[in-house]
Amino acid sequence: MEVLRAEVESVLKEIFVEERAANSHNAVQSEAIDVMENFVLGSGKRLRPLGLLSFYIGGGGQLTDPETKTKILRLAAAMELMHDSTLAVDDVMDEDEYRRNQKTVVKDLLDRYVSRRPDQITGKFLFTSTATNFASSVSVLIGNLLYCMSMKLCFGFPKYVIDEVVDLFVGLNYGQILDMSKLETYDEYILNVKFKTAIFFKAIASIGLYLAGRSEEDIKVAQSWGDHFGIAFQMRDDLIDIDANSKMRKLGSGIKEGKRTAVVWTALQDGVLNAEEKTFTEEMLAKHEKAFDDKEMADKFLEILRGKPAEVVRKEISQHHNDAIEDLKRLNLTQPSLDFLKKLTDILLN
Repeated sequence: MEVLRAEVESVLKEIFVEERAANSHNAVQSEAIDVMENFVLGSGKRLRPLGLLSFYIGGGGQLTDPETKTKILRLAAAMELMHDSTLAVDDVMDEDEYRRNQKTVVKDLLDRYVSRRPDQITGKFLFTSTATNFASSVSVLIGNLLYCMSMKLCFGFPKYVIDEVVDLFVGLNYGQILDMSKLETYDEYILNVKFKTAIFFKAIASIGLYLAGRSEEDIKVAQSWGDHFGIAFQMRDDLIDIDANSKMRKLGSGIKEGKRTAVVWTALQDGVLNAEEKTFTEEMLAKHEKAFDDKEMADKFLEILRGKPAEVVRKEISQHHNDAIEDLKRLNLTQPSLDFLKKLTDILLN
């Protein structure tokens, strides 16, 4: 799988060489491509392109023909570009400065702008300065560009593939809208996760098996894997949000943004916490960012969430993991693809 990972990286680099040759007509465009390239070629895990390749090869697809191999690798790379197109916009919405231990697109753009034109403060609606206006606006445009680059790589594939990719992008955007809205129930949380996270894993599994010539029944099983994996993947992410030892993000960042994570929803369910703990949790959630102003209160709040609520969520993750593994077994995938997909699924338990 490391060979495929290296080949995906090589293809991504080639794509940016092509993009630069086609659209680098002046310094502004060149800088935009620099920002895109730095972001995409950062320390991403490449789960989506490698997942697509694993379902394709494991499902019986061949890469022996050079032309076919090139097309499939570029399609896999398209999944990375699609993913990053949504992250570029997601980081604007969440005001995130770093992702994967590197600058987000919006942070990179902001720093570049400020280095050239410091202290340009305006009273514009929504944006506090011309610098943040520029960075936020261009981040959205870069998301659009990455999406277009992704779609171009999909042209020439059967209609099924194009439809899957378009439906994927539509679903991701609806998921983002839901994510920014106030989710009223746990069922709405799950719906949001299916749109925002699980839909991508369903898509790569479907496309990989379809191109390998597998049956509609097999594709449905693969989509079931995507659902279980995607839901549990987000739940795992929610646990990381309250992990004091995690280096992946700031402690409680999702809760500070007012998001109801799987752990929070579980804490609010009847019978999970005692009455005193539940009341305290509700009071802390109502404070949003201010809940973390008092360290003693914040520590107590997080300790409650790390108790029974986190335990219940871990059990749910374990069940989704088991169901996802069973789906993989039903597909009769070949090695080493099956091993990779099992190991990918096993990260849910870490």
